[in-house]
Amino acid sequence: MTIRKPFSLQPDLTSYELPLNEKTRNFLRLEQFFSEIQNNIDEKSCDSSRMALIQMIEVCDFIQRIDIKKDLIQELEIITSSFKQLSGNPNVDSKSLTKLLSEMNEGLNFLRIRDYQPGNLIQKDELATQVRHRLGMSGGACHFDIPRLYYWINKREVERTTQLNEWMEDLRPILWASNLVLRVVRESGQVSNATATNGFYQETLNTNAKYYLLRIHLPKEGSIFPEISGGKHRFTVRFYVHSSTKIKPTKSDENIEFFIEHCGITS
Repeated sequence: MTIRKPFSLQPDLTSYELPLNEKTRNFLRLEQFFSEIQNNIDEKSCDSSRMALIQMIEVCDFIQRIDIKKDLIQELEIITSSFKQLSGNPNVDSKSLTKLLSEMNEGLNFLRIRDYQPGNLIQKDELATQVRHRLGMSGGACHFDIPRLYYWINKREVERTTQLNEWMEDLRPILWASNLVLRVVRESGQVSNATATNGFYQETLNTNAKYYLLRIHLPKEGSIFPEISGGKHRFTVRFYVHSSTKIKPTKSDENIEFFIEHCGITS
């Protein structure tokens, strides 16, 4: 397997990720939440509006349960400090760096505002509160359970979309911050070739490095997928063969070449 063009531009690879600390795990969950919410907002159907509201309620509960704002502030401070050290580096575009640092400082200052509590608009909304109370029941958000929700999702598309975007407003700083942290982490990755002997690979991580994320890259075409497990000291990768959703995958006993990427932030 050879790299034919800049690694980040290869469209024929699927990337599998393993977060190596709790913060990164939470940021990845946020990424998934927000991606699904935006897809449902963009779809603009009655059912997708209903799902977008439910997902917003879930992400708000998640954000407040783990104090994600504090974690994002800490990571953004590390990134800002790291990027400031690049000032004066002849290999760095000074205008782009200045613009990015200005954007990061503006975002950090907003997150630091004591009165900013992400998700407050949803938390204080009467309809959202009614929906939240029914979510603990299996299928509890049906039209006959919450007539008001059924009324709302059958309003005009423009009204539903406007309301959904209003609810998203005080979540956007969290969306921006988590996306930025993950982008910096992923772009910090050092890519190398590796081989799994008989479908198994194991590596001990450098304890002096501060890794946030491991990424395994495989060709999209093929029947092999990895299961990655481990933590900040070591990890293992086991490769499996997928043949059908009707049966369990089987462990591969072949020698498999793949790309591995170690990602982190240097403070």
